[in-house]
Amino acid sequence: MKKKILVSLILSSLLFAEQPENKIDSVREVVGDFNPVKHTNFQIRTGYISLSPSSGTDNSSFAIGGHIHLDTKRWNGIRLSTSFYTVQGLDTQDDNILKVNSDFFDNNLNSFSLVSEIYLDAKYSNSKIKIGRQLLDSPHADSDDIRMMPNYFQAYRIKSNEIEDLTIHAGLIDKMAGWENGIDSSKFIKISDVLGTKKDTDGIYFLAGIYEGLKDISLSAWYYNYDDIANIFYGEVGYSYDINSDTKLSLGLQYDTATASGEELLGEQESSTFGALANIEFNDIGVIAMLAYNYEDDESGASGLSLGGGTFFTSMEDLTIDAIGSKGNAFVAGVAYNLSSNLLIGGAYGSFIADDKDIFDSTEIDLIAEYTLNEKISVVLAYADIDDKTDNDEDYSQLRIIANYNF
Repeated sequence: MKKKILVSLILSSLLFAEQPENKIDSVREVVGDFNPVKHTNFQIRTGYISLSPSSGTDNSSFAIGGHIHLDTKRWNGIRLSTSFYTVQGLDTQDDNILKVNSDFFDNNLNSFSLVSEIYLDAKYSNSKIKIGRQLLDSPHADSDDIRMMPNYFQAYRIKSNEIEDLTIHAGLIDKMAGWENGIDSSKFIKISDVLGTKKDTDGIYFLAGIYEGLKDISLSAWYYNYDDIANIFYGEVGYSYDINSDTKLSLGLQYDTATASGEELLGEQESSTFGALANIEFNDIGVIAMLAYNYEDDESGASGLSLGGGTFFTSMEDLTIDAIGSKGNAFVAGVAYNLSSNLLIGGAYGSFIADDKDIFDSTEIDLIAEYTLNEKISVVLAYADIDDKTDNDEDYSQLRIIANYNF
């Protein structure tokens, strides 16, 4: 996995597809702890989360959990892998369930355990096939590991590097488990149910190409067919330039569009989202600064069909541009500073505004700290404060602490 100057907070996505050298991260990925799970053979995780809304009841949860991962030896290029995951609440027996934060637990706010991964992994030449329950990281389906358990997917996929400098991905995603499936974290739910259709569908077919043959430039394109729901295209261009031995500039452009297809089970799906990002790294002083912008040109808003944290450059700890739900724009500025080899702090400010401000007008401030003692022990603290400037005035703040011990 490629590390940028900010140690473990600046992690490029590597769970689903090895990303190009110049892959551009969102602001959340750089200063906001988007931290794709680095699965080891055995991990213990402890987490605390609290939510304080301006109206309603404060809620929180405290839990311990983790996973164990097992692989067989390869036989004729084929290997079987499996993981067992558990999340156990430590203080969730509150008489008032409104005081229990639901993000860590199942749909009954209880502890749970499950077989989170079980897949066949087959290699032939420069291609690989993976079939079964697994971690993914792609623009519109990602594991988004920022709770007690990440999202997992049941998928059938192939990755091919038969053509020099070109990586091709294709496959089908038909089920999802984890905190963002919206139904029950502890179970693999059909994609049609996750999305809220009234009819079963095949799931999500995808095809992607990532080209790395141009110096300092990355090119990627993804096509998704949400069966009988929508077609989505995502494209990204990244460019990096070494100003000098200690300073690096990175620029990125993205475009995402969705159109309804088939039986249009979720109704009209029309969106055109543009994005731009610039970041500059100062290796000698351990600082990175970022600016990101997204604009949605359709009245129905940016596509909300992402399963996970979302793909847009302006994605933050809580808000992203698809929350606006109409034509609008998002702007985010962030900075992070490596205080030492073990401690990093960062912050970001974001503004998310609909063209009609009465519909949506919110700002978010994120504060992040990560302490990494060694490869085994790390602690992440993330605080988000959201200010709703519409007449609804639904302000809230969220605190999240996750500590990992890897064996």
